[in-house]
Amino acid sequence: MPLHIHFVGVKGTGMSALAQVSAHVEDAVITGSDVSERFFTDAVLERAHIPVLDFNAHNVENSNLVVASAAYGEDQPEIARARELNIPVLTYPQYLGRLMSKKRGIAVSGTHGKTTTTAMAGLTLLQAGIDPTIVVGSDVPSIGGNAYSGKGEYFLAESCEYRRHFLNYSPQYLIITNIEFDHPDYFKDIEDVISAFAELAQKVPAAGRVFIWAEDPNRKFIQSQAPITTFGLSEEADIQAKEIQFHDEGSSMKIFAFGKYLGELNLHVAGKHNILNALAAIALCLELGIPAEQILASLSQFNGTKRRFEHIGMNGGALIVDDYAHHPTEIRSTLEGARLSFPDRRIRAIFQPHTFSRTEKLLDEFSHAFTVADEVVVAEIFASARETNLNTISASALAELMQGQGVNARFINSLDEIHDYLADTLTPKDLVLTLGAGDIYKVGQSLVG
Repeated sequence: MPLHIHFVGVKGTGMSALAQVSAHVEDAVITGSDVSERFFTDAVLERAHIPVLDFNAHNVENSNLVVASAAYGEDQPEIARARELNIPVLTYPQYLGRLMSKKRGIAVSGTHGKTTTTAMAGLTLLQAGIDPTIVVGSDVPSIGGNAYSGKGEYFLAESCEYRRHFLNYSPQYLIITNIEFDHPDYFKDIEDVISAFAELAQKVPAAGRVFIWAEDPNRKFIQSQAPITTFGLSEEADIQAKEIQFHDEGSSMKIFAFGKYLGELNLHVAGKHNILNALAAIALCLELGIPAEQILASLSQFNGTKRRFEHIGMNGGALIVDDYAHHPTEIRSTLEGARLSFPDRRIRAIFQPHTFSRTEKLLDEFSHAFTVADEVVVAEIFASARETNLNTISASALAELMQGQGVNARFINSLDEIHDYLADTLTPKDLVLTLGAGDIYKVGQSLVG
């Protein structure tokens, strides 16, 4: 009998990706359960012929293994029933670690840029004929979704530092895009964050390689028995971009590796941060033996991922864009990219803070992150289900702090009220950019729907 694996909370982006690749990596029968609300992953699971059941304790009774989303605790009926029957229950990161161990693992980590870097590397590996298995935290049109089940020897996965989840993985190759303080509901301070990345780097074997951003001030704390390759814009970087020119929603540049000119790269995604993401992907792919010409050609075809400067549509000439950015550095980078790409538009940033803990701990950084925008609308804070200390800070207080920095900011409580305000004030020269990890994207959808 084939292995039967049941996924509790299978509609999550990461969970649905694991469910897809499990059928091939484990040669298993896959079932899943979740709420009835429809998400983009429903279509993904339907294409993969993975049935999604309503939550019911009986769902696990014929399974050999249960994989549980972090959104559910031990009191969830299916998880509780699996425990009663002594069926092994693994968390998402535990199970991803198990899958990665069956192939040559490539972990893409970092406070920002993980999803895009994984997607860029995944597209390049696919087009090079390496046929990797890919798990990524977003819908990526160029790879056909949020996962790809390949027959090749490599397993490429976006790897999150939250709760040190990525320490469940034992990669042969590790990308660290950057290291900053985030997830204040778990990490105590930046030193705590650095210690997690340092521990992961120590797991990379001497026969592997670590790739890290050259200009990151925290990279000096990262050591590994594996050799380290740096990427960046400075002269000290092993993999460099020079003579950068920004145009439309992209950029062109000359790429050098260890002092040797490789060729010109034309990127069709905006911002300096995406140049760094591309350099990380280039560094990895060169190490894997892909010819430079092929790498640059593949990256020139990359057209982004869902919720990363995603064009939602138009409204009377106004351009509506959505981005997942929810950390001050991500927000600043996204807005700077928008200004470079659309210098003649009025940039109206619609920001929904994500979690009270992050908003409180990074309040000053948030207040300075929006100076590029012409206008900022701050929505109510989107609380996480894992938070217990609510109302420690208010979104209106953040808007007032922005005003003190000279930013044209206002607080509007509900998404419906924000929609109405924008609908009444839109001009053809506007760029409306919704920002946040919650449900702020609904505002953009309502403006073009």
